[in-house]
Amino acid sequence: MKPEYLLTLAAPSQIPDLFKGPFLKGHREPRFAMVGRSNVGKSTLINALLGAPLAQVSKQPGKTRAIHFYLWKDIDRIVADLPGYGYARASWTERDRWEEFIRLYFETDENLQGVILLLDARHGPTPADVDAIQFLRERDVSMKVVFAKADTLKTQSMRAQRKKAAAEALGALGIGGSSVFWVSSQTRVGLPELVNELKKGWEGVE
Repeated sequence: MKPEYLLTLAAPSQIPDLFKGPFLKGHREPRFAMVGRSNVGKSTLINALLGAPLAQVSKQPGKTRAIHFYLWKDIDRIVADLPGYGYARASWTERDRWEEFIRLYFETDENLQGVILLLDARHGPTPADVDAIQFLRERDVSMKVVFAKADTLKTQSMRAQRKKAAAEALGALGIGGSSVFWVSSQTRVGLPELVNELKKGWEGVE
C-alpha cells in the first residue's frame, strides 16, 4: 500500500484542533517520531523506509521547521518528522522555540510510541546528540538509536572501530545494543532489520 503525507503541524496553536485523545485528525495509528541533528539525513531515511519520496530532502541545514506526519500503511504506523536540532546558525530564541514546540508535542500526542534518534555513522554521539538524549529521557520518551549513512564507512576496519566507539559512548548513556541500528538509505543496508523492529512495536531502550 502506498504511504501518504497526512498533515503539517507548524505552530502550537494547531495542537487542540489536530489531537483528540489518541487520534491525530481522525487517525488512530500508533506514531513514532524521527529526531536528529539538522542535515543528518532524516528526510532521506523516511523516504527510504516508506518507499516513496514524500519527505522533502534539502542540502540546507535547518530546512524543516515544523512537524510533518506521514502514514506508513504497510506497518500501520504514522511517522512524525520533527525539526532538526543543533543548527549552528539558529539563534538561542529559535532553539528555545524548538524545545518548547517539541515538548508540547510530546506532552500532547497520547499515541506516540517512541522516538528514532538519528545519528551520523561517521561520528558521535555529538554534544548536541547527548543533549537530545537527555531531553528525551527527562520526558520519559522511549528511543531507538539509528546510525545513518553507514555506507560512508568504507572498510571493515572503519566499521568495527566506529561501532566499538559508538557502543562505548551510548553504553555510558545507558543505551544498549539491541536498541541500536546501523543503516544506509543509499545501499539499504540495515533497513529490513529496522523495519522488522518497528513492526514489532516499541519497547524502548535497554
